[in-house]
Amino acid sequence: MKPDYIGTEMVFNFLIVLLRLSMIMALLPVFGSKSFPALFKIGLIVSVSAALTPIVRVSYTPGGIAMAFMREMVLSFVLALTVRFIFYAIDTAGQVISTATGLAMANVFNPELGQTTEIARIYGIIAVLVFLAVDAHHYFIYAFIKSFEHIPFGEADMKGMVRAAILLSGRIFTIALQIAAPFITVVMVVNVLLGMISKLIPQFNIFFVGYPVYLTMGFLLLMLLIPVLIFLITGYFTGIQKDLDGIILAGTTG
Repeated sequence: MKPDYIGTEMVFNFLIVLLRLSMIMALLPVFGSKSFPALFKIGLIVSVSAALTPIVRVSYTPGGIAMAFMREMVLSFVLALTVRFIFYAIDTAGQVISTATGLAMANVFNPELGQTTEIARIYGIIAVLVFLAVDAHHYFIYAFIKSFEHIPFGEADMKGMVRAAILLSGRIFTIALQIAAPFITVVMVVNVLLGMISKLIPQFNIFFVGYPVYLTMGFLLLMLLIPVLIFLITGYFTGIQKDLDGIILAGTTG
């Protein structure tokens, strides 16, 4: 009995899968993090590519290599932005909350997003845990396999992908506003009440009392709204499968 050898076609398919997967994984906010060791990321990408090569249907139309690589980069970038925009929105909400409650002075360095606030960092950690807990990374494996069925290598519709990315970018402000809305509302009410007290009692030092009130209300709301935050983030991540399907259809030519 003759031994089975890996054919040239299988090696070529593996390289195409490896190229597209490496671009997507490098841009994902969790697996592409700078805090992950480089050897770990390389091993993960190679092993997942080897496991998916016999499963996906790889098709390739000969043409310009440079244009094909550019189309693959746009496709991978937009697919990764689907979840990265959610993390950007959560970080923006944390920064808005920190500014409103007076906690913006405590800054830390986030390897994902750079300089950020403590509240944004806490929200980011919760987002990562929820992302893994709801198996949202499995949606990307599903979308990755499906992308080869609808978008052959180097044939993504760049206009459709860019249009889909622009539409997704608007979600940053919507999600950030939904998360930060309770804090903004409470701070506005506290400002109105402090203003009324200042008018009724002119000797009342509003600047001396106001800052501790903002901090107290901020920490109280943080503790009370953690379950609501987890519920909202879970809904955002479970809904990305529909967004990924829409992006794949947008990138389909013809």
